[in-house]
Amino acid sequence: MIDFTKILKEYGTPSYVYDIDTLYQRVDYLKSKLGNRYDLVYAVKANSFIAKHLENKVARFEICSPGEFDICDQLGISHQKMVISGVYKDQETIERIMMNDDILKYTVESFRQYQLLESLARKHHHPIHVLIRLTSGNQFGVSEEDLEEILTIYDKDWILIDGIEYFSGTQKHSLSRIQKEITYLTEYMATLEKRYAIEIEELEYGPGFPVFYYQGDSFDEEEFLEEVKKILDTVENHKVTLELGRSIAATCGYYLTSVVDMKTNQYGNYVILDGGIHHLVYYGQTMAMKVPHYELLPERDSESFDYHLCGSLCTINDFLVKNITTRKLEIGDTFVFKNVGAYSSTEGISLFLSRDLPKVLLCDGDRILLVRDTIKTSAINFPNNVEVEE
Repeated sequence: MIDFTKILKEYGTPSYVYDIDTLYQRVDYLKSKLGNRYDLVYAVKANSFIAKHLENKVARFEICSPGEFDICDQLGISHQKMVISGVYKDQETIERIMMNDDILKYTVESFRQYQLLESLARKHHHPIHVLIRLTSGNQFGVSEEDLEEILTIYDKDWILIDGIEYFSGTQKHSLSRIQKEITYLTEYMATLEKRYAIEIEELEYGPGFPVFYYQGDSFDEEEFLEEVKKILDTVENHKVTLELGRSIAATCGYYLTSVVDMKTNQYGNYVILDGGIHHLVYYGQTMAMKVPHYELLPERDSESFDYHLCGSLCTINDFLVKNITTRKLEIGDTFVFKNVGAYSSTEGISLFLSRDLPKVLLCDGDRILLVRDTIKTSAINFPNNVEVEE
């Protein structure tokens, strides 16, 4: 149980709090429902602050940028657990990474990427393992035509094709869609094996499990995962790994922001918070009309009022929630928004208005760790080479 009162007293707001116990419970729950056959892959882009704590909980890490590689490398995460992914791979970065000859795998997202990876593997006399990402109809991955051309020409001395990667999006709650994708992929892999006399060892599949962020949403996750497992169990002769980000990370995170001003006009009661939309991002939040799960501190009994919760940015778009009904608010009250463990800390327009980046805290058992202090974005937005006249 997180002691938010202690955190508020010592660290203040705005701040992100990630609970490692909740994170572990979430991974264990997913494993218990999906079974031991399916390894979990963590997409680091969901939340890099918790990555190290997942090293012994997931099979590997999907890394989509040079920055994510540097973070995981400096955290000491084993290269044998790294899949170097990403729609853009530049030669300098890949060559630098390839100096670590124990990287687990690379993904191929275009024919040009394949050519780059093969040329560097040949140059450094270092065979590499790859997964070819098959497009789901967007800018990611290769077409069937490009994939099959790669299978026709690839140099087996330097490129070891382990399997296919496929990801079609997030927040997928349609079992029929997942069934359709798995059917397509298994049939297509069987076609490739027969046509090119190859063995496709692995399918890395991004199921895009949904997270329901808002009050009133109804979802039986246990039943959903049981049905997903039945679909995955139909895949024979291929190892299936599941790439997850949002589904692993979301429930472990909290965003704390406090009331700093209040006003009333003919349009309603407006509350100004010290945070805002530059920090808090929920998938599917449309014009702040949905109410996320939250706690309000300190607890206090009073009659209820309707409020608009606004952030500290100078834009009319900075609404966290419109028309929320809650107990009477006072200056200094704190909203603890839940399920912000995935993406929120990096998706917001954090440099807008040059406001500070929030603190980031990890709760690990009884320990509260400050893993990032407040960062002033004014230094990032400052034009350093401009001479200022006296």
